[in-house]
Amino acid sequence: MSEHIDTSAVSNTVSQPQVIRDSQGNPLYAVVPYEEYQELIAADNKVTIPHEVVGLMIEKDLSAMAAWRKYRGLSQAQLAQQLGVTQGAIAQAEKLGNKPHIETLRCWAEALDCEVAQLRE
Repeated sequence: MSEHIDTSAVSNTVSQPQVIRDSQGNPLYAVVPYEEYQELIAADNKVTIPHEVVGLMIEKDLSAMAAWRKYRGLSQAQLAQQLGVTQGAIAQAEKLGNKPHIETLRCWAEALDCEVAQLRE
């Protein structure tokens, strides 16, 4: 059975992955911007996380984002000021299971001097 893909809605400003589904509605593929795909492929081969960050994630039940912030010795308020957001936005982004947008991850990675892939869980 062949699947029909409607590309009329595709633009160069895709910010969320597009999901291609089968005839029963089950997801088959996710289409992401090519630049993001390249970053993911490159990062997949070289992702390492310092022992201290992993320890914080396990021992304190923290998200990778929260563990990296603590590892760098920053409070939520300090990171918020650095990123130009509220402390509440930092707290929300750090919740376990949260899936922040790639642009959010890029900003955090720059502020925390790490790679985007190291912030993903």
